[in-house]
Amino acid sequence: MRYTYLIAMLPLFVLWVRLYLWRKDLRKEMIAISLLLGFLSVVTSYYWWTLDWWRPMTIMGTKVNIEDFLLGFGSGGVMAVIYEVVSRRRYSKQRARSHGLYGFFLLVLLLGSITSWLFYGVGLTSFFAISSALLIVAMVMYFIRRDLMVNGMVTGFCTVLLSLLCYATAVFVFPDFIDATYKFNTLSGLRILGVPLEEFIFWFLAGLVFGPFYEFWKGLRLRKIRR
Repeated sequence: MRYTYLIAMLPLFVLWVRLYLWRKDLRKEMIAISLLLGFLSVVTSYYWWTLDWWRPMTIMGTKVNIEDFLLGFGSGGVMAVIYEVVSRRRYSKQRARSHGLYGFFLLVLLLGSITSWLFYGVGLTSFFAISSALLIVAMVMYFIRRDLMVNGMVTGFCTVLLSLLCYATAVFVFPDFIDATYKFNTLSGLRILGVPLEEFIFWFLAGLVFGPFYEFWKGLRLRKIRR
């Protein structure tokens, strides 16, 4: 049980390394979003997820640990570039308006402040708080850059499929991982293939926001790779 959380991320990191080695043109995007979500994963796990959503055992037995950073790092890098890979696209010379660090911090602060207010102020569970915040941030992004919507939808779907591999790995290593980890008294109790429904909703919404996040931040457009 102590090592299951860490081992469950093996499919994620195999794919991360494969994408990093394959698409050299996307490495900067992968690293940037990996570091961003690695940091956010540690913060959100400490202040929200472990309170009423899940509490996976870490290798050190602490509330949060290196596994939380690695989960955000690995998933962030994959989400950042999976659309470009599956759709065979690369950056275009044509640029959209760049929102720079202002746009970057605006979205991150908007996501954090809405989640905090809904969780601590309104009293919603962390799942409903972050889901609402992700939806609002997605609407802001796509109102400004409608061309990024397909990117987000495809990324969300691919992220859900990838999460299934991670859950399957966890259950293979420790069959009771789901029941021993999740706080079902604050969740819906609905499951898909044994995994709480909330997990798939969260990963889809995360992909919806962070799939095109780098393109929105840098004002990048994508074009089809010519054979």
